[in-house]
Amino acid sequence: MAFGSIRSIDQIRPEWLTALLTETFPGTAVESVHIGTVINGTATKARLLLTYNRAGHAHRLPPTLWLKAGFEPHSGAEHLQAIYIGETLFYRDIAKRLDLGPPRCFAARFDAATGQNYLLLEDLLALHAEFGHAARPLTPTQAANVLEVQAKLHARFWRSHELDDVTWLHGGGALGKSGVHEMTFTPPIWDRCAALPRGRFLQGPLADRERMAEMMRSVLRHEAEHSMCLVHGDAQLMNLYFVADGMPGYLDWQTAMWSYWAHDVADFVVTCMTVDDRRRSERDLIDHYVRALHRHGITELTSAAAWHAYTRHTAYTIHWAVCLPEWQPEAVCAINTERACAAILDHRSDAEWC
Repeated sequence: MAFGSIRSIDQIRPEWLTALLTETFPGTAVESVHIGTVINGTATKARLLLTYNRAGHAHRLPPTLWLKAGFEPHSGAEHLQAIYIGETLFYRDIAKRLDLGPPRCFAARFDAATGQNYLLLEDLLALHAEFGHAARPLTPTQAANVLEVQAKLHARFWRSHELDDVTWLHGGGALGKSGVHEMTFTPPIWDRCAALPRGRFLQGPLADRERMAEMMRSVLRHEAEHSMCLVHGDAQLMNLYFVADGMPGYLDWQTAMWSYWAHDVADFVVTCMTVDDRRRSERDLIDHYVRALHRHGITELTSAAAWHAYTRHTAYTIHWAVCLPEWQPEAVCAINTERACAAILDHRSDAEWC
């Protein structure tokens, strides 16, 4: 059957899923679908329990998958459309070139006529995965394991021309094209977010909206001018999972882009631990990241240079202060804003850019 767009969870039907899957898995028919857990956020994620015809079983399609799509009330916003498209293109153009484990993507479809994007992704719950959360900070040892994954990702295309023709990755990727950072530092959003519990951490120079907006512009300009590798783009705890053996992996590749390595490393290290643990372990963790890069054949980055770049790029984490509560719960934003503001003030990274 012809593929058509849907706009809500209650429009999911076996026939529609059949059309979504059949391009990659010929002959497959979805015979029934049961909708389980639904998670709302920047995008909508729904766990589906599926049964298939004989061809579907021959393709070894799993009994549960997650559908990810823009079914939220805010999904029609232009800046989110760019981010949704970014993840669809990541799974279409890049994911198969990486060796970073699950989640496997079974379908990635973009309907240009309606602007809707649909992903069918591997069910990590079936792998007994645990998911990261800002309220469950990592230990320094766990953080080091995640930096191993980041180093492997960054090293894969480090200063390579292999992705030159993947044009959507460049110029800040979906994050740059969305204009989200310019939007969130406007007075209405800044004032709204500063009035929430996270606002109490915006002290001293960090309470100056115009200064923080210029700091963010300066960081992003630097990253665009010094791009050297593929980065995840949103490397915080809420996008991490841990499988049974404890090894981590990343979800939510909506803001993957060709950029600067410290974008991922700083955003992760600053927000993944308590402030005290970060202060005690961050220098060792940056050394650990550098050693991991070296093991992957990237030897140009020294520990001293990495430390300088990391401390400067802690400035980027101020974005947590203006993350809309429709995108992440306020409890998460408040925790990460506290950690971000502490790191920026510890390293005076605001003074580096303003």
